[in-house]
Amino acid sequence: MMDWNSEVRAALGRHQAEPDEQVVLELAQHAAAAFEAERADGRSPEEAVERIRAQVEIWCRNLADYPRRRTRAAAVPPPPMSSSWLTGWAHDVRYGLRLLRRHRAFTVAAIVTTALGIGAVGTLFSVAYGVLLRPLPWHDSDRLIRVWESRDGGTRLMPRIVTNRTYHAWTERPDTITGLAAWSAVRSVTLGADAEGTRVPAMPVTSSLFGLLAVRPIVGSVFSETAGAELPREIILSHALALERFGGARDAAGRSVMVDGISRVVVGVMPASFRFPNPEVRAWLPYRVPAVQARDGTTTGLSMFSAMARLRPGASAEQAAAEATSRAGSAPRPGMVDIAIFGTKGDAVIHAMPYADFLTQEVREPVIAFLAAVGLLFLTAVASISSMQLARSAARRREIALRAALGAGTGRLARQLLVESALLGLAGGVAGVALTAALHASLPWLLPADFPRLADVSLDWRVMLFSGVVSLLAGLAFGLLPAWQVRRLSLVEVLTEDSLAPVGLAGRSKVGRMRALIMAGQVAVASFLLVGAALLGRTFVALWNTDRGYEPANVMTVRLLLPNRLFKPDVRSGFVRDLLDRVTAIPGVRSAGFTTILPLGTAESAMSFKLPARGQRGPIDAQAALRNVSPGYFEALGIRTAAGRTFTADDTVSSPPVVVVNRAFARAYFDGGGIGEPLPISFEDSGPSQWTIAGVIEDVQPRARGEAAQPEIYMSYRQLSEGVRFEEPILVLRSDHDPEALVSRLRQTVGALHSGVLLDSIMSMEARLMTSLARPRLYAVLLGGFAGLALLIAGVGLYGVLAYGVAQRRREIGVRAALGATPAALVGLVLRQGAAITIAGLAVGLAGAYIAVGWLGGFLFGVTPRDPMSFVIVPIVLLAVATLAAFVPARRAATIDPLRAMRG
Repeated sequence: MMDWNSEVRAALGRHQAEPDEQVVLELAQHAAAAFEAERADGRSPEEAVERIRAQVEIWCRNLADYPRRRTRAAAVPPPPMSSSWLTGWAHDVRYGLRLLRRHRAFTVAAIVTTALGIGAVGTLFSVAYGVLLRPLPWHDSDRLIRVWESRDGGTRLMPRIVTNRTYHAWTERPDTITGLAAWSAVRSVTLGADAEGTRVPAMPVTSSLFGLLAVRPIVGSVFSETAGAELPREIILSHALALERFGGARDAAGRSVMVDGISRVVVGVMPASFRFPNPEVRAWLPYRVPAVQARDGTTTGLSMFSAMARLRPGASAEQAAAEATSRAGSAPRPGMVDIAIFGTKGDAVIHAMPYADFLTQEVREPVIAFLAAVGLLFLTAVASISSMQLARSAARRREIALRAALGAGTGRLARQLLVESALLGLAGGVAGVALTAALHASLPWLLPADFPRLADVSLDWRVMLFSGVVSLLAGLAFGLLPAWQVRRLSLVEVLTEDSLAPVGLAGRSKVGRMRALIMAGQVAVASFLLVGAALLGRTFVALWNTDRGYEPANVMTVRLLLPNRLFKPDVRSGFVRDLLDRVTAIPGVRSAGFTTILPLGTAESAMSFKLPARGQRGPIDAQAALRNVSPGYFEALGIRTAAGRTFTADDTVSSPPVVVVNRAFARAYFDGGGIGEPLPISFEDSGPSQWTIAGVIEDVQPRARGEAAQPEIYMSYRQLSEGVRFEEPILVLRSDHDPEALVSRLRQTVGALHSGVLLDSIMSMEARLMTSLARPRLYAVLLGGFAGLALLIAGVGLYGVLAYGVAQRRREIGVRAALGATPAALVGLVLRQGAAITIAGLAVGLAGAYIAVGWLGGFLFGVTPRDPMSFVIVPIVLLAVATLAAFVPARRAATIDPLRAMRG
């Protein structure tokens, strides 16, 4: 094979004292391509070599004469004759790969930066598409609406429920909907015999739900419609549960299985894709909305559940809500129970929302905001690489001018630069797609378990296409500025000037100003993201440190699953009492108690009653959340007593019935007092009808986000009738040290009392708190990560700008040093340049953040959107990073030798 590098080097040596190696490589590439074209035209190797040698001699002579003649060379390195377009592009690709291989540090930095940007953008796009844009997996899902009701003037924060009075009133003569379906809360049931049964999440649903969603079991049918008072003893299994329990869907249909001690028939098995309302539900039980009972025009026996409807073609959610509100207004009026549920007896107001929007309403704004934030981060990465490419193109001005002198036109040179950038974008895109796949695989661990539609987030062809298009556009963007600079290149000036810029001109060059502008933009983006990250970070800290009314440290919580067949309602209270005695005797347990509802939980039990007139106040319709607890619960959870006392072992069915209320209840109904006041509370089954307030406790924050505490009443299970059941009681125990160490001993204690009892949801209170704060923590970590990357890119970019400026201004700095400038003055010269860029970017970024942070208001707690501390911390951090980035170039400027600098 012909060594064209040696041929070109020898030819150049005949016209120049020291041939430029970059020019040698460029001409050798042209010679090799021209040789291939000659051979393709049928010439012998010897003849082709002689022709190309003559052509190389002409190129070298024209190149040597160019600065003197100041005209374009007559002989231009021709593209290969046989396939000029394709071979020309192939030549550009080979030449670009060679340059990228030679400058490995730049190549690696550019690829890594691009990969990080594309990986982040691709991952956020996959989440945004799966959560917000992907259609629900049901026929005409855009016509499905979620409905719920409230009361005009209501104050209680209730879950999105519908009452049976509204449900039946609307289904009698609907005009805007074709169907309505209801379901009750998911509950854990025992599938199989108690001793060897399996606990699975099951949800009671009306048979109309499956028709509403337009889905059918793959085997069997849906629930049968019966007119009797008793529901059919049937069950529908998920596809996974049928495989696990019976080995297949067809083997499961028609089989009988014990469910909580009751024999039920498996009437159907749903498709594997059916995941309503979430993937955790593995079975569905029949449910019927209770009929409305009216007495003297007032509704009794009010029941609550969730509901959805399917719109008629052309109808809207707003029209359906208006119709349902009108129908509910004609139903019998509710009684005191409405006050317990909604906090008022006002008129019913029905709300409706497209089901997809309902599922994602809490995360829609954050997902869009973070997609915008990662887009800003990606633009910062693109700008950083464009800045590096711009600096490289400035350093390659002589090489580009030499290629132009050989006859390459402006378009040809621009194409070469764009090809190099496209190669960078392609390499970064491949790495970015790989990073996207890795991040996507970790999404179940990164996102909270309750993140909506997480199962619909997938790495499909849309995400891959999006990542590919973004990488291609990024590659083109890298080369736009350098290609634009080629059009403004003066060949004669470049070929005749030496390697250093004239004194006083380097800092004012167009390339320098453009890079400084890009750098200021990077600082602006970094400061913008840092402000948001600071606000969300301070919110998370405030949520974690807020006073919740209890002490979560060293507290373990365990839900007990009591089998129905072995523990009937009349013996559950005895079991709870015996177990509590044994648990408190475990070494290391400081206190223990039971409850039905923990703080941070979603379950709710409410009651209402009428307080007698006091002083000048007439009778009051009171409402409160009801908590059923055991003695020791308040001490175990660390709830402080504000007045009076809490429950003791002496509070039994034979002693005067007492209750404990929270401060919110005392403030609402007794002006902050209440000790010794009577409460006329009665239950439908049995039990005392007059209770006395024995104590007032501090308000316990019911949620993680700091909602105001609602009135609460606590009763001791030992004073309730045996008919009042402890449904899956929750054990709360406080230890002297790490409560995790007590789990094994707790299992032994429970097993010794009865082997049929299962321990579920074993979790420390701190872990529950952290889980409840998963979304605020995720938001703070995500935006903090984006801001950190933007800060890193800005710091590296500032270092590059200043280092390039120092290299270009070596002669100027040498002259300053020769005229008496001290090292400190030279350092200050560079630092002032960096400070000017940083301050300009800070001003723009902080102004933009001050205007835009208003949208964060709904996600903040304990801090205002325009928190002064956040707007003070960010500039300090950015100035510190900028000073660190500028220090090395500044120190380098102070060590420049004046004599060497002026000699060039």
